[in-house]
Amino acid sequence: MEHIFITDLDGTLLQSNGFLSVESEEVLNQLALTQHKIAFATARGLTSAQKVIHHIGWNFPVLLNNGAVIYDWQRQKVLKINGIAPQLIQMILELGSAHGLSPLIFTLNEKFEEGIFYQQNPSKGLHYFMGMRPNDPRFVEVENISDALITADTQGLVLMFIDSYEALVPLKLYLQEQAANQVNCLLLKDQYIPDQFVLEISSTTATKEHGIAYLIQEYNLKPEQLHLFGDNLNDQGMLALPANTYAVSNAHPAILAQATHVIPSNDQSGVAQTIQHIISREEKR
Repeated sequence: MEHIFITDLDGTLLQSNGFLSVESEEVLNQLALTQHKIAFATARGLTSAQKVIHHIGWNFPVLLNNGAVIYDWQRQKVLKINGIAPQLIQMILELGSAHGLSPLIFTLNEKFEEGIFYQQNPSKGLHYFMGMRPNDPRFVEVENISDALITADTQGLVLMFIDSYEALVPLKLYLQEQAANQVNCLLLKDQYIPDQFVLEISSTTATKEHGIAYLIQEYNLKPEQLHLFGDNLNDQGMLALPANTYAVSNAHPAILAQATHVIPSNDQSGVAQTIQHIISREEKR
């Protein structure tokens, strides 16, 4: 039986330092040469993902920006985009401004080139985020994000606010009340920035579960052949799909309770070890 393995990256496949272990790299590249399929589902955009996993032969469509983009890694082709409607972006920007907050806006243009727009004088959290990515050509500073998006041929994928928990909660609650059927609001502690939280806002169709459901339908995948790995709250939806589900031992308590299996942590190469065990068991049958 052909197996399809789809894993989250940060906190799941990647080690705590943000990189792949040697063991994981070897297992995944060996698997890519077989009939089995490997893919990932991440909050990262294409450029950010490429920096840490470009040397893996991903042989099945991957999910970027938490499912806003479905991308064929081998053919380097965008298969599907689930962006945010311009009027919604405008509403969120105005609401954020009323709370003294300004986001990063992750975009794709007509040539499928990534951009990250931000206004002058970004918050401490946004400044830290950008500082971790020096000389990244995706960053575009503008005087007014709204005007920039109107004039540029871009499609907004994700709005990201980075600030304290106390600063972000009122914005999240208001959006859930006013636009719950139009946008997803995910509030998480940042895995790399100390004492900062991330509020990610995307279309209701831009989720990992929607993206994987699309792949299930397109490729006629069966629950017994599909394996999903996660660690954080943005993985809850996909781990509720009909599949074999796995949580690394360092996962959020809600994910540990939800997944069918708990495996070794990301720093123990738990995903790679589990994949190796599944394939080895299959070969012995």
